[in-house]
Amino acid sequence: MGKHRKLIWHLYPSYLLITLISLGAVTWYASRSIKDYYLEQTAQDLRVRVLLVDQQIQGHLNPLDKKSIDLLCKKVGARGSTRITVTLPSGKVVGDSEEDPVRMDNHSDRPEIIHALKKGQGVSSRYSRTLEKNMMYVALPVAKGPQVDAVVRVAIPVDAIDRAIDDIQQRIVIGGLFIAVLAALLSLLISR
Repeated sequence: MGKHRKLIWHLYPSYLLITLISLGAVTWYASRSIKDYYLEQTAQDLRVRVLLVDQQIQGHLNPLDKKSIDLLCKKVGARGSTRITVTLPSGKVVGDSEEDPVRMDNHSDRPEIIHALKKGQGVSSRYSRTLEKNMMYVALPVAKGPQVDAVVRVAIPVDAIDRAIDDIQQRIVIGGLFIAVLAALLSLLISR
């Protein structure tokens, strides 16, 4: 009986460690997968919002009606809690849901605008100098024919996304810890 107890205390810690490491790896992988999925779903939602704005501004591009585009951005942006910006291919802002386009910097250097013009779609998460917070952006070109008339970009604050992801990850970690404690107790019980 003494040798059996000694063997248990030699094997139990290593089995427990293997269980905890495995559970930690699964928890980390699940958290990463859920975060990636959530970010992709958010980007997809933003793409749909871009397409809705795209349809509404088509009639205001040729001839260019900056005032109507800006009013449309402000109206739609307020309803959807979304930042909306419309730029010309040159990067000049002609409409924005939160700022006066005349006072805004040229957006030709924004990664999402560059990608939208080159690849047909741009997605980025970065700090907004205008709003002074991290935002997730999706931009798509607007074109009736082969020539791009404008780029529509929509954005939402990343902190809302981060809060949702943190909540999900916290639940996964708590579930993982619960399973780890349960596995430790169960393996101790079985080893006796």
